[in-house]
Amino acid sequence: MGCDSDRTVRIEPPNILFVEVDDLTAKYLGFNGSRFAITPNIDSLAKNGVYFKNAIVQGVMCTPSRNSLITGQYPHQLGLYENLDLKSLPHDCWAFPSSIQQEGYTNFWVGKSHLLPSRRGIKHKNLIDLKEKSIQQQMGFDSVYQSYGRSMMIHIVQERLKPGQPWETGKFSYADYLDEKGLLETFAKEGGRTNTSLDPNTDYMDGHFTTYAISELSEYKSEKPFFMWLNYSGPHRPFDVPRSYYDKFWISQMPAIIPADCENFTIPAKMKSSPNTVYDSIRIAVYRRQYMASISYVDEQVGRIVEYIKSSRYKDNTAIVFFSDHGIMTGDHGLLGKNTLFQEVLDAALIIWYPKEFEPRIEETTVELLDLGKTAMAMANVHDSILKVKQGNSLLPLLKKKGRFNGNGLAFSEMKDFKSVFDGQFKYIHNKETPILFNLKDNPEETENWIDRYPERAEELRQAVEEFLKK
Repeated sequence: MGCDSDRTVRIEPPNILFVEVDDLTAKYLGFNGSRFAITPNIDSLAKNGVYFKNAIVQGVMCTPSRNSLITGQYPHQLGLYENLDLKSLPHDCWAFPSSIQQEGYTNFWVGKSHLLPSRRGIKHKNLIDLKEKSIQQQMGFDSVYQSYGRSMMIHIVQERLKPGQPWETGKFSYADYLDEKGLLETFAKEGGRTNTSLDPNTDYMDGHFTTYAISELSEYKSEKPFFMWLNYSGPHRPFDVPRSYYDKFWISQMPAIIPADCENFTIPAKMKSSPNTVYDSIRIAVYRRQYMASISYVDEQVGRIVEYIKSSRYKDNTAIVFFSDHGIMTGDHGLLGKNTLFQEVLDAALIIWYPKEFEPRIEETTVELLDLGKTAMAMANVHDSILKVKQGNSLLPLLKKKGRFNGNGLAFSEMKDFKSVFDGQFKYIHNKETPILFNLKDNPEETENWIDRYPERAEELRQAVEEFLKK
């Protein structure tokens, strides 16, 4: 599927840089109309790249989203809806970077990892080695530098850093780095509860990842193209970026809150991460200010890696793919966090930048985050026979405005008790007891259930979900 159209738009294989951020809500970006955002670097990528306005994530938590993307399988196929549903993927599970690697690319993984590769049969010298080798062997990477995100690393370090005892090395790469620099106790003491005192560009986690990625590419001397997947921990909580980023924002700047009480429906309890919690307006405003500070910091790190590419030998032959694994709720509908199906969570904030080949514009075709696997493979000129057997559709025809895109205009998202399908205007949330139809064109705030106004469209989308689950 998609082979004929992909053949007509093949390009010389570029370097491919994935920049994935964690928990970024697209409406908090300046190019999306946010008047209070400070995101000049991501905005510049969008202005000079192709912004996919209707790119939808398939999983609504970190682990489901990331493993769905890399394997080309939907959450229901993996049995993976929440972060702790699986310990590992099947031993023979395919991952698209392995196909790029076979085509002659050198593949790098840098940063936060929620991947679940099988560890069966891997010989290793320590836990770090085990984690890195499992990603290399099952996922198709030549070099791996990975870590848990800040929230989990803080918990682990606080639990294991015994008073008066040395840190046990060989288990966590980022913690070992801090230990070597004499910063591990500071990291544990601050614990995400206060603004970090770590250097934002070398020692604070995402700055450390950026510096590491730039170092890897600077030292890479091969003429073979590279594929790098750079994963930031931010703007995921804890919101502990340096104080200077907080000082850019005022609580009074934060946007009005979409109320929890909707006009003609009640949000199902299972679509709320904390169904019995009520958040007051002050707490929501403070939360949003902290979130915006974290986004501003991540934007600067994105700027660092993009500026490096533009000033390096890679400047004319590197495609940059920026996206979020999903967004989060920041008080609208009375919700904080993720694991729900409102658009704040489902919008992938997908931007593909390669001005040499792709004319900058806003692309409104409905696509899925899972499509990035086939897109990267098509850019890398992976043979069509491989493209046939995996799910998703190459975005190359849309990027080149040439050939036929094989998507059907529908994007599916999944959580444990609900499935949704989005067609660019209507979003149908499938649940037998409480089906919901949102009209994003006329009610972008998602405060009205339009199912009684458009019963025929609701039924068509319901059938599309049923068919999706059968396939």
